Amino acid sequence: MATMLEERIGGIGPADLVRDHEVHRSVYSDPAVFRLEMRRIFGRAWIYLAHDSEVPNAGDYVVRHIGTQAVIVTRDKDGAVKVIFNRCTHRGATLCAFERGQAPGGHMCPYHGWLFAADGTLKSISHKQNYEEVLDPADWAVTRVPRVEAYRGFIFGCLDREAAPLLDFLGHMSTTIDDLVDRSPTGEVLCSPYVLKHYYRGNWKMTFENLNDTIHPGFAHAASVVSAKHVAEEVGGPEHLKPTLGMMMANGKPISFFQQLDMVTAPGGHSYIGGHMGADYTPDTQNAYHAALVARHGPEKAAKVLGLDRHLMLLYPSSTWHARYQTVRIVRPVKPDLTEVIGYTFSFPGAPEETRINAIEYCTGANSAASPVISDDLELYERMIHGNAWGDQEWIPMSRGVREDRETTNEWTRQPSTSEGYIRNQFRAWAAYMGRS
Repeated sequence: MATMLEERIGGIGPADLVRDHEVHRSVYSDPAVFRLEMRRIFGRAWIYLAHDSEVPNAGDYVVRHIGTQAVIVTRDKDGAVKVIFNRCTHRGATLCAFERGQAPGGHMCPYHGWLFAADGTLKSISHKQNYEEVLDPADWAVTRVPRVEAYRGFIFGCLDREAAPLLDFLGHMSTTIDDLVDRSPTGEVLCSPYVLKHYYRGNWKMTFENLNDTIHPGFAHAASVVSAKHVAEEVGGPEHLKPTLGMMMANGKPISFFQQLDMVTAPGGHSYIGGHMGADYTPDTQNAYHAALVARHGPEKAAKVLGLDRHLMLLYPSSTWHARYQTVRIVRPVKPDLTEVIGYTFSFPGAPEETRINAIEYCTGANSAASPVISDDLELYERMIHGNAWGDQEWIPMSRGVREDRETTNEWTRQPSTSEGYIRNQFRAWAAYMGRS
């Protein structure tokens, strides 16, 4: 029987929905494509889940997602991190209804009281005598996520037992995680329990295509740029702006500026562009922070850490990272036309308080649905979903900058930040994942 995908596209396979410089519009809306993505992309890639500091003690847990499947990230009594699916094996009820908490005795199903250990083992069954010689508890453990690895305290999970190690998946992008951690004067990084979320009516891939797009800001965010300029005049110039206003001002830079700025893409769909936002620390904070980093790293490395400025590493397909602003966002697919984005901020013990406040202000501007920047993007995602639902144009071009690569190595390609090379890179990864049966 032909699948919905085959019926709509004339029998071609999912990888054939991507060409060198264009993509078929069904990749953003077809439920069959979405279901296949959950199995072949989110079922094979390494997915960022949590940070060590979120589960510091035995029994601590947070609930996260791998694709559309909820998982429990918890620390067992021996200090090891375990990840299991958030589903009772009896009748399928959700085990943990809250996003975080403590369960030192294990996770108990609220329906019939089955109790599971951190590793998913079925510890006890209510009214056990009813199951004598009928049910073996060893057969009813909650399924574990088979691959769990961490890099510098950041925990990732992978459902594919045959996947390459996490470090291979990260490749060159591990340097952005290094950048984030190296900014801590003590090497310690703490994730705030307070997060900023928003949903949008659009496909999950739209976020990844938007966040390194340097052409859209001057058009999509034109109104907020004008407002930010007025505020800057009132407060005495861009150097006095908070991160949200600095972000708004940066969106007004001319395209010629972004043409000179580098973009770096790497295998696996990952990318980042050079930093271009305003709002730095106050002089007192700059001096104190510099001194703290010199004490940890020495003057040469401290200068290197503070001098590295990257804007939004996209770690395809699940997260975006901004080391300078100590922020990580998880992109969670819900439906073909519904996505949740969750923003986390990190603080550095030993760093001036302004660095933490700076991160919170940036995350608010970058991830709050009330942000004048984000609201523009959310409306455009919805417009694209509607616009691509009808008409004769089935293929969407992504050819901007196709002849403008500046440098290519085995690890990465450098090109102008005005290029759509990062989108083409994402869809090369998409096709590679989706093309494997």
